[in-house]
Amino acid sequence: MRISLRTVFFMLCGLLGGLYLLSVYGELGRTLTQQPNVHSPQQPNEHSPEQQRRQKAVRVAMQHAWHGYRTHAFGHDELQPLTQSGNIRWGNWSISLLDALDSLKLMELHTEYAEAKAHVRNIDFTRSPHGFTISVFEMTIRALGGLLGAYELDHDPLLLQKAEEVGRTLARAFDTPTGLPYSQLDVNNPKLSGAGMASLAEAGTMQLEFKQLAQISGKREFWDMAERVSDVLEAGSRTHTGLYPMYISVLTGQYAKWTEYTVGAMADSFYEYMLKQYIMHGDDKYRSRYIASVDAITSTLVGRTKGNLAFVGRLANDGRLVREMEHLACFYPGLLALGAQVLDRPQDLLLAEELTHTCFVAYNMTATGLGPEHVYFIEDGGLGISPSDSRYMLRPETVESLFVMYRITGDQKYQEWGWQIFESIEQYARVEHGYAALVNVLQTNMTSNLEDSMESFFLAETLKYLYLLFSPPTVLPLDEYVFTTEAHPFRIIK
Repeated sequence: MRISLRTVFFMLCGLLGGLYLLSVYGELGRTLTQQPNVHSPQQPNEHSPEQQRRQKAVRVAMQHAWHGYRTHAFGHDELQPLTQSGNIRWGNWSISLLDALDSLKLMELHTEYAEAKAHVRNIDFTRSPHGFTISVFEMTIRALGGLLGAYELDHDPLLLQKAEEVGRTLARAFDTPTGLPYSQLDVNNPKLSGAGMASLAEAGTMQLEFKQLAQISGKREFWDMAERVSDVLEAGSRTHTGLYPMYISVLTGQYAKWTEYTVGAMADSFYEYMLKQYIMHGDDKYRSRYIASVDAITSTLVGRTKGNLAFVGRLANDGRLVREMEHLACFYPGLLALGAQVLDRPQDLLLAEELTHTCFVAYNMTATGLGPEHVYFIEDGGLGISPSDSRYMLRPETVESLFVMYRITGDQKYQEWGWQIFESIEQYARVEHGYAALVNVLQTNMTSNLEDSMESFFLAETLKYLYLLFSPPTVLPLDEYVFTTEAHPFRIIK
């Protein structure tokens, strides 16, 4: 009996000592000792009571965000939670409402969804405020994608009818010599005009949405329009196989020679849609293009610190690797993991785990536990990571990758990391009338540290991916659905 008590005593001592070390070194210390692990993918665990509790907490957050929008900005594009007002920055198409539709449906917020869907009938997608030009890219992923994603879960003909209305309006921007779309469109003016250059993302992030519209509506012209754009983007002359410059002329179809190469802003979702078009439609040319891009990005844009943090930087005009990574680029590890599973490329899963770890460290190193807009990777010793733009804009990319990584590997650390991020959002970004972006993630005093902004992607993506992270794997399974760059679920048509 004395031996048993002694054993218990030492076990308790060990446990208390471990807790003490965690309190001293914090979560970051524990995180940095974990090495990425590329074992065979395993099925995520069943829906435990703890994950059910977390899922419900995210649902409550969605209700809170929606209540702020409904009360102070219903029908407007976005909620401004600090001034309790709405804006029309996207052309007064009720963008937050459209972007949030499938999130409301997924989370079984039936009353909220029914009211939002009823409002869709009243939106005129052939008009916007006088003199206003809409972003063709943003309206494709948020308005068209939002309506199609809701249609996937609801099958109400009204949603498809309004999606066609959006599609026809946006299709006017593609009436150019090359078929590449103008980046901006004045929907009130029948005469087209616009800048002669479009970013890679603006031109190359519409294929999933317009092809899905074509398949569901039976209108082949939407498919042909999207495919023509892909062909022009591939035909433009380039210096690096697998890498594409950030800008292209909509008049000539030739890439600008002065641009950088990146998987961040202005390019990100173009690379994403290569793989996802292959998954959706089985066209091998997109498989080949995706593999070529991964090989080029891995060999050219991926770097490491002396502390062994992997990152995806930018390739400058002079061939120099810019050691800065945007929050937007944190979608890339999730894409790599998805490609690793679909294409049987285990080496990509290893890199995906390393990059996901880096994206989480970018959150975990700050005083608020929220990730900065940009981080810079220092070549000196130590961990080697420092914020270079300290804003937090409620972005989804890191939690998107955590969701995909959990679904593919079954490793529960991704749920734990996601929950830690969600708790930080609740502590620092939640305000009385919704959620607000942060000016500086390094500052915990919220006086003058909040921005009057709750972008629609917080409803469409950030909260949706957190909800799915804590949901059973049978909810929107990755072998049955593809998520657009705005997290709208499209069922794979096999």
